[in-house]
Amino acid sequence: MTIKAEHIKSLRQPRHDAYKLFIQSAVDLRERVLFNQGYEDSTLEEEDRLRVEITSRWADLVLLGPKAVNMLGSILHDAALDVIRQMGASRHLGFVLLNTSHESDEAEDAAQTAYGESINAVEKLADELALAINAFAAVASTFLEGDGTEQRRSPFWKRRRHLPPAILVRD
Repeated sequence: MTIKAEHIKSLRQPRHDAYKLFIQSAVDLRERVLFNQGYEDSTLEEEDRLRVEITSRWADLVLLGPKAVNMLGSILHDAALDVIRQMGASRHLGFVLLNTSHESDEAEDAAQTAYGESINAVEKLADELALAINAFAAVASTFLEGDGTEQRRSPFWKRRRHLPPAILVRD
């Protein structure tokens, strides 16, 4: 039990750092979308930088585990990539809107509508990203709290108490 506790303590700081950086990257992305004076289109370079950053932080986290954190980390990673992809789609539709301003009013209205819906989709995905951040943070903090000294018993021991006396094994 002492060796296990020491092993878990030695993983705690690297996990803490990886979890924190991953969460911070996701929070920065969310703030980029929601907390400015209104959404401003991204650039291709910004999208690439955000994608590389969130994926790099996720890769660091996956190497440290545990599985439950990795699973929620994967969900958070996917949610962040969805936001970044939608930012790219909005940027493209903004470009289309600029190029249709010379055409008919109908084409310009349709492009304006598509662009507005795309911006709304970015904001909706950013709200979903916030839920993924909160879920990940809750699970990650749970794993950081444990020091490895808790003794685990197999599920058999819980069921054993509820067995009829004739079936109980006497030691």
